[in-house]
Amino acid sequence: MTEKKELAVYEELVKEIAVVDDKTHYAIPMGSVFGKGSLAKTESFGGRSLAENTELVDKALANTNELQNIWNRSHSQWDWKHINMSYLGDYKNVRQIAAEISNKKSALNDAKWRHVKAEIKIKKMEEKLLSGKLDHWKEIELQVELAQAREGLAQGMTYIEGAMKDVLALNDLYEQMKEKFEGFTEADFEREESKSHLKRSVVQCIRDVRQQGSITKGEQEYLEQIGVNPTRMMYLIREYINKEEATGGWSTEPLFEFVNAIVDELIDVVKVDRIRMQNMGFNPDHIDSLTYDKTVALKLEHKEEE
Repeated sequence: MTEKKELAVYEELVKEIAVVDDKTHYAIPMGSVFGKGSLAKTESFGGRSLAENTELVDKALANTNELQNIWNRSHSQWDWKHINMSYLGDYKNVRQIAAEISNKKSALNDAKWRHVKAEIKIKKMEEKLLSGKLDHWKEIELQVELAQAREGLAQGMTYIEGAMKDVLALNDLYEQMKEKFEGFTEADFEREESKSHLKRSVVQCIRDVRQQGSITKGEQEYLEQIGVNPTRMMYLIREYINKEEATGGWSTEPLFEFVNAIVDELIDVVKVDRIRMQNMGFNPDHIDSLTYDKTVALKLEHKEEE
């Protein structure tokens, strides 16, 4: 009698494996394992047996499984736009998209080859089971191993689809950014670097002054590396913050206007970055022969024309 109870778990499992048609959503219920056998009727929490609690868990997992289709990726579309693409410099945001896409591509490539290897492993197990050359226990062990492999393959697809969502969302952001500016080369990116870095530094300096009334040592160094006098910058930022407090508006549009105006003046008119490089003994111009000269970020219709 004891022997029959011990065999019930794997026997029930093998029966369920045999009748599964849709391998893409394959999963063995918890109740088929923890809710069977000699421990099934033992007392568990809530005044229920282990079998009863396991059945409740299976229902709870089935009920909440649909949520995985929403929260199966690293960031929401809102996160990408408001948090990850928060640079005031357009090229820096495109660079962020490139970095994020590269990470997702690497993850998907790894997942792709794991999936291929898992498919091969499953196929080999299926062929072994069909060969009729296995003894009883080896066949049982292989059926359980096959069930685990199929379940892992199906569950892994949820996270693969999440990475796919991220790639498609990032690609859409890339296309949206082309409406603001279209077509640039690596040389264009190099020429814009002074403005991109200075915009980032000014924004961070504004936060410093708001918080403690002065620019921190790290941000002072960042300004100096670009070629800007931190004392003068702090004076202008204090003037801006006083106006910001007086107007009391909620929008960050004045922040963008202030940062863009001061950066355009310092880079295009005063040319602080070029003066800095000349003082350091460097040629302020980039080397064209070390850049990728093909134009990128063309709209799709213009790519087709090209």
